[in-house]
Amino acid sequence: MNRLPIAVSLLAFCALASGCAALHLPSAQTAGTASKQLVFQNKTKEMVVTPDSKVDPVPVTDVADTHLQVLDGQGNRVMLDVAKTPVLIVAYWCPHCQRTLELLSTHRAQLGQLPVLVNTGFPAGTTLTEAKRVEAAEVKDLKLQNFTSYYALDTSFANRYAPKGYPTLLYPSATGVQSLNGEHVLSVWAQVLGGK
Repeated sequence: MNRLPIAVSLLAFCALASGCAALHLPSAQTAGTASKQLVFQNKTKEMVVTPDSKVDPVPVTDVADTHLQVLDGQGNRVMLDVAKTPVLIVAYWCPHCQRTLELLSTHRAQLGQLPVLVNTGFPAGTTLTEAKRVEAAEVKDLKLQNFTSYYALDTSFANRYAPKGYPTLLYPSATGVQSLNGEHVLSVWAQVLGGK
């Protein structure tokens, strides 16, 4: 019996069960219109799963996951130190990310702090202007408030986190930097973000 197809199918299901994975990275052709222009699409009704209710972080040991090189809205290179502030890595096309952003924005008062966002998952060649336009449409459509946004346009950044599943929260804890992947219930987000 050939177990490889079964293993691949099981892996794909597990990756998609709680977050978007590499199987869903968009190409320039699938990311937008026929003219290859990026467009935000509200996907909160797609790939609906029961959010994870377990606090199940994984310790982060790689310095590339604790010090993230990203761009701010003006195009300046910035180094985010995850030991000092939580960072939520999201992709504009990810339904799990969109629902998580809505949840965190709506229940801001129940969280100790909001993570800063790193927007990624863009097709190769995406400009900062295009990424900001897509993110602005997402903020407007999902009615998001109070997030500070950064951008990782390099596809190698997106490819690093996609296998873990979006959204990915990197956050400081008493035992060091932790990683929490996928869609979770509010109580989990509140616990890891120092909420009530």
